[in-house]
Amino acid sequence: MRKRIIAVAGLLVAASCAGPALAAGDTAAGVKQAGLSAIGLTSDQRLVVFDVRRPAGVWSLGRVWGLSGDTRLVGIDFRVQNGKLYGVGDRGGIYTFSTRNAQAMKVSQLTVALSGTAFGVDFNPAANRLRVVSGSGQNLRHNMDDPAAPLATTVDATLTNPTTPPSTAIGVTGAAYTNNDLSTATATTLFDLDTMADRVSVQSPANTGTLAPAGSLGTDADPDAGFDIYYDPATGTNQGYAVIKTTGTSRLYRVNLLNGKATDSGAFPKKFQVTDLALPINQR
Repeated sequence: MRKRIIAVAGLLVAASCAGPALAAGDTAAGVKQAGLSAIGLTSDQRLVVFDVRRPAGVWSLGRVWGLSGDTRLVGIDFRVQNGKLYGVGDRGGIYTFSTRNAQAMKVSQLTVALSGTAFGVDFNPAANRLRVVSGSGQNLRHNMDDPAAPLATTVDATLTNPTTPPSTAIGVTGAAYTNNDLSTATATTLFDLDTMADRVSVQSPANTGTLAPAGSLGTDADPDAGFDIYYDPATGTNQGYAVIKTTGTSRLYRVNLLNGKATDSGAFPKKFQVTDLALPINQR
C-alpha cells in the first residue's frame, strides 16, 4: 500500500513540474479501481494521498502553505491541460501545488467574489475553463490563460432546480466533468453533488445553471462535500467519487453517475477528515 502511494506521489511531483459525454457502460463497475489513488484536502488544510479502495490508509503530504490573500482552500482539482493540481482559496485566489510539501503558488485570481460557505471546483476539459459552484447557487466560469478571451471570471446563471417555477438550487457543493481528456472527439458533461437534496444532478447547459436530477445518493450528506470523476481513457468510462460527511465522520463513496447511488467505501481516519478530493489524470 505505502509503496504504491509513494509511486503515485512521485508521479504527482513530476506532473507539478511539468466520444459521447457519458458512455452507456459508465456504471460503478466500468472503471477499474486497482491502484487508483486520490489527493484529498482535509478540514485542517492538509493535502493527503489515499487509495480509493482503502480511505483509512491516508498519507499526509503536509499542511497547505504559501497562500496569498486567502485564509484557506475551498476546493481542489487536477487540470488536464498540464496535469497539475490546482486549488481555489476563500478569497478567490487560484493556486498550483507542490506535492512534495503542499506549497501553494498563486497563478490566477477570480475577479468575482465567492458567495457561500461550501464550493465545488472543477476544470472543464473541453472549454479549458475553471468552474466554481457554491451552496448559495453561485455559478462561475474562469478563464485561466486562454488569450482568445479576457482573463477574467464570468458570472453564469444561478443554479436552478427544475421546479415550477424554477427555484434557486441551495446546497450544490460538489462539481465534476466527465471525459477528462484533450480529445476533440469527446464531449463533456457537468455533474453536481447536491447536499441539500442528497442527490446527483446534471448541470446542463452548464452556463445556464439548469439542474436535472440523476438520482438519489441514498445517504444524508452534510453541506460541505467533495466530488470528482475519474475518466479511464482505455475503456472510455467515467466513475464518480465523493467525500461526504455523515454522522460526524468523513467517508469516501463511489457514485454511479447514471442513477446517483453512492456506495460506501469506508471512513477516513479521525485525524484526516477529508472534505474534497481530486484524482490524478491518466493513472496506469
